[in-house]
Amino acid sequence: MIKKLLFSLFIIAAVGGTSIAATRALLSDQAVLSENTFSTGTVGLLVAKGQSGGTFQEETIGFEATLLPGETFTNYFRLKNDSPDAHFSIAAQATEVGGSITSDDVIVSFTPVNSSEDPIGATVTKTLAEWEASPASLGLPNIADGATQEYQIDVTLDDDVASGGATTEFDFVFTGTQIIP
Repeated sequence: MIKKLLFSLFIIAAVGGTSIAATRALLSDQAVLSENTFSTGTVGLLVAKGQSGGTFQEETIGFEATLLPGETFTNYFRLKNDSPDAHFSIAAQATEVGGSITSDDVIVSFTPVNSSEDPIGATVTKTLAEWEASPASLGLPNIADGATQEYQIDVTLDDDVASGGATTEFDFVFTGTQIIP
């Protein structure tokens, strides 16, 4: 008796399941969203020397100065975020350091400034050796897409350096890293 009852329930369940599946199939449809494409966009960071004018380029010649021990030379440059859709945080690293002055005796500071040369962010200061060892963030402000940021660079020669024709040369590489605004 129990076997007949279970068999009957099984048959009812099978017929019910088949009818639901068949009805569902009659009421189903599909749509396709095809050929989806995206691009990563383009990024570009350009540099120009001076406080105004000048042409923004991927590389430009900086400055040439004569310093005595304990003196500081100040110069200005601008970075332009030439990207249409990416905000940048900026990092700097010294490269191609050479010459007869020890890089530990040269102190380099970067300060973000406005067009009136007023500081608008914190100054980042390191020896040339530290700048060469690893890149460092220049802090806020970040550079919005299409915008320009001016920086003051101060180069100071340590008091203990013996004068007498010693020189040093260095490049700085600036890296813009995309951030979410």
